[in-house]
Amino acid sequence: MHILVIGAAGMVGRKLTSALIAAGQVGGKSISRLTLADVIAPVAPAFAGAVETLAADLSAPDVATKLVATRPDLIFHLAAIVSGEAEAEFEKGYRINLDGTRFLLEAIRQEGLASPYVPKLVFTSSIAVFGAPFPEAIGDEFFSTPLTSYGTQKAIGELLVNDYSRKGFVDGVGIRL
Repeated sequence: MHILVIGAAGMVGRKLTSALIAAGQVGGKSISRLTLADVIAPVAPAFAGAVETLAADLSAPDVATKLVATRPDLIFHLAAIVSGEAEAEFEKGYRINLDGTRFLLEAIRQEGLASPYVPKLVFTSSIAVFGAPFPEAIGDEFFSTPLTSYGTQKAIGELLVNDYSRKGFVDGVGIRL
């Protein structure tokens, strides 16, 4: 199994990579190859399989196309500009958090046009998609009413993943950290 981790140099990306290596498999399939990408090249971990580390900005033209051209089986999309920075730098937040996600999904769709390709995609979202005040537990009936640009960007990303999944271009899921 080939796994692509986008945002691999960050805290969550490093911990995820370590956990994947320790497990050695996902869903009963052995991990044979890791591609780790971020705006700064991640440090290559000790791993028995093939490891490639890349400095790549997902919001730059053609970067997503190049990452997807290797047809990873599982993609973790962790890359993001977090809440405070996305709010302070409006254009940067939308470029990284929304355009990068859209470019990735579209690259996957385009890759699948030549021959069937439907990878699994895990999109990291945020509870920022909800507006305050929060109940004790957030159920399925709780409305997504973000109060920040970051929350809005993540909510849009969730909707895009859902739509591309509905159309069969990707097998995607969003998780709210």
